[in-house]
Amino acid sequence: GAIRNHRPEIMYKAFEIAGYGPEVVEGKFGGMLNAFKFGAPPHGGIAPGIDRIVMLLADEPNIREVVLFPMNQQAQDLMMQAPSEVTMKQLRELHIRVVAPDADKKS
Repeated sequence: GAIRNHRPEIMYKAFEIAGYGPEVVEGKFGGMLNAFKFGAPPHGGIAPGIDRIVMLLADEPNIREVVLFPMNQQAQDLMMQAPSEVTMKQLRELHIRVVAPDADKKS
């Protein structure tokens, strides 16, 4: 991301250079792309502080009332489609192995 990468056409180009097509960019970063397409400014790392300030200025008791993309009661961000399934390629890149629990063993 970073503040320098907040224009959708630049994001597509940057990911293209890294070997990812538009379908991957839209699938993984669709929420952020849509926000930028609608004119949301890059936050430059200060977004959490601004949310808190707006909450105080609006005299709201809960930050969820002012958060741009709040999570629902199941801790899901519907705009970003998070959390989501990871691919085997992503797991391999991070050297993560998923081990299913052994049904015979008790915790």
